[in-house]
Amino acid sequence: MITPVEGTAKIRITLSPELVSFLRGARDLLRRHGLLLTALGLVLLQTAWKASVVAEAYFKEDDFEFMARAVESGLSWDYLTRVHYGQFMPGGFLLAWVTGRLAPYDWGLASGAVLALHACAGLAVFRMLRVVFGPRPAVIAPLLVFLVAPVTVPALAWWAAGLNTAPLQIALPMAVASHVLYLRTGRARHAAAAAWWTLFGLAFFLKAYAIPLTLFALTAVYFGGPRAALRRHARVWLLYGGTLLAYLALYLFRSVAADAESGRIPAPDDAIGFVWELLAHTFLPTVLGGPWKWFSGTDWAVTSPPGTLVVLSFVVAAVLFAVTVRYRRHAAAAWALLLAYLVVADIAPPLYGRVYLMGAFAGADSRYVADAVPLLALVAALAVLPIVGEAEPYRRPPPSREVVYGLGGLVVGGFTVASLASTAVFAGHLGNERRHSYLREAGRALAAAPADAVVYDRAAPVDVLPPSYRSYALTSRLLGPLATPGRRVQMYRPPASPVGLVFDDAGRLVPVEVKGEKTVPTTPDGCWPASGAAVEVPLRRPVAAGSPPGSPAGTLVRLGYASRVPVRVTLWIGDRSTALGLREGFGKVFFLAPPGVDRVLVTDVPAGSGFCTGDVTVGEAVPAP
Repeated sequence: MITPVEGTAKIRITLSPELVSFLRGARDLLRRHGLLLTALGLVLLQTAWKASVVAEAYFKEDDFEFMARAVESGLSWDYLTRVHYGQFMPGGFLLAWVTGRLAPYDWGLASGAVLALHACAGLAVFRMLRVVFGPRPAVIAPLLVFLVAPVTVPALAWWAAGLNTAPLQIALPMAVASHVLYLRTGRARHAAAAAWWTLFGLAFFLKAYAIPLTLFALTAVYFGGPRAALRRHARVWLLYGGTLLAYLALYLFRSVAADAESGRIPAPDDAIGFVWELLAHTFLPTVLGGPWKWFSGTDWAVTSPPGTLVVLSFVVAAVLFAVTVRYRRHAAAAWALLLAYLVVADIAPPLYGRVYLMGAFAGADSRYVADAVPLLALVAALAVLPIVGEAEPYRRPPPSREVVYGLGGLVVGGFTVASLASTAVFAGHLGNERRHSYLREAGRALAAAPADAVVYDRAAPVDVLPPSYRSYALTSRLLGPLATPGRRVQMYRPPASPVGLVFDDAGRLVPVEVKGEKTVPTTPDGCWPASGAAVEVPLRRPVAAGSPPGSPAGTLVRLGYASRVPVRVTLWIGDRSTALGLREGFGKVFFLAPPGVDRVLVTDVPAGSGFCTGDVTVGEAVPAP
C-alpha cells in the first residue's frame, strides 16, 4: 500500500502482513538452502544450454546399430550382456531398449534421456563437493568446472557415447561421497553404497573399474596414509575388490561366449602420438576453456586447438600447480591422482582397443576424457580447499580473502566465458539433415506402404551409414525400427513376389530392379526346358557359401516369365517353397537365393497355360530406372 507522508514530498510503502511473512520465509529459505538452490540453478542453466547445443545433433554410426538391436531384441540376458567391441554395458543397452520401444529414432527422447543423466551428474558432483568440503560457497567454483567445461559436450551429442559417459559421471562422485561418509562414520551402509555406485558405473562403462582405485588413493592421501588405509579398512577393500572381480568374471565369460573381437597393441609411434594428443591437445585445453577450434566432419568434431592455446594451457597448468603446491598440503598428490586416473581409465583402454585402428588421431576425440571431469572438479577443490576436519591444510598462510576471491573470480570467469565460446563453436559443426531426411522419408514410406508390399534389402547410402557396420548398414536393419513388428520380420527375409519395392537413396519406397549378371536360355523358344509340370532354372552365378559380412540374407534374383493365362505355380528355392499367383502376359518374379543355391525349381505349372520361364538376372537390389 502506498500513502503520502503529510507535510512532506515523501511516500510511505506499507506491505501487507501476508507479503511480509512470505518475504521473511524466502529470506530464511535462502539462508538455510542458498547453496543448494544456487547449485540447482546452475545445473538447470547448463542443462538448458547444452540441450540447445545437442538439439542440433542427430543419430550417427553406432547409434543406428544400438537402436536396431534394441528394437529387434527382447529384453533378454543375451541382449543386455552382449560385449560390443570390448564394451560391456548392460545398463546402456537397457536404456537403448526402452528408448527403442518408446520412440525409435526420436532424437529428442534419446538425447533428452542422456541430458537428464548428465544433469543428475551435476547434482552428484555437488553432493560430492559438499560432503568432502562441507557446505561452503567456495564449492560452487569447482562445480562450475564440471558444468561448463567443453570436454563434456561432444559425448552428449553422440547417443552411444552418452549412454556410456553420463552414468559414469554420476557413479564416480556418488561413490566418492559415500566412501568419504564411511571413512568419517564407520557405517557399513555407506561402504555398501559406494560399492553399489561402482557397480552402477560398471553397468554402463568399463572405465568404472578405476573408481575403487580412486577411493583408495583418496583414503591414503587424506585419511591416514597407505598402510593405515589398508589396515583399518581391509574389509572395505575386499568389498570393492569383490565387486570388481565379479564384474570381471562376467565380462570375460561373455567375451569368450560371444567370441568378441579383442583389441591390439598399437605401434609405438601411434601409442606415443595418441597419449600426447589426448593429454596436450585435448584434455588440457578443453578443461581450461578450449579448444576454441575444432576439426569437424558431418555432425561431429574433434579438438584442434591452435598452437598458442596449447602453449598457454601448459603455462596456466604449470602456474596453477606451482601456486597450489606452494600453499596447499597434498596439492601435488591431488594433481597426481588426476593424472593417474587419466592413465588408468582414459589412456589404457583405448590404447589397447582403438588406437591400432585410428592411430594417434584418436587422441583428438574428447569423448575419451569426458568421464574424468567429475574427478577434475574434486581435484581442483582439493588443491585449494581443506576437507572437513583436516588439520593444518596449508603449508603457509594463504593470501587474504580479497586476493583469493579476486583472482579466483577472474580465473573462473575467464574459464566460463572461454568454455561457452568453445561450446558455441562446436555447436556450429553439428547437424546432419541428410540422415534426418532419409529416416523421415523412410518412416513415411513404411507407414504408407500396403500391408502386402514386399520390401527387398540393399545397402544404405554410405553418407547415412558406412558399410563398415556390415549387416546394420542394410536398409532392413537400419530402417527396421521404423516398421511394424510384422513388416520388420518380412524386411529381414522378404518372400518371393512378382512385385517388389526397395528404398532409394532418398528413403522412398520405389519399384525394385536387379543389377547383376543376366542369363538368357539358348533354346529355340527362349524358355528354360520343362519336364512335365516342372521347370528347372539354373542360376549361372551361384551365391558363394560364405557371403561377405553385411550382405543381405541372400542374393536377389529376377526371373522373367510369359504366360497366356493367369497361373498359380510353386517356386522351390532350396528346400523352401512359395506359392505364387502370376498374371497373364509378360512378367517377372523377384526372390532371394540363399548362399549355396545354384538353381531353382518352378512346379505345378498348369498344362496348356503356355507358361515360359525366360531371362534370369542374379545380383543386388537397386531402384528401378
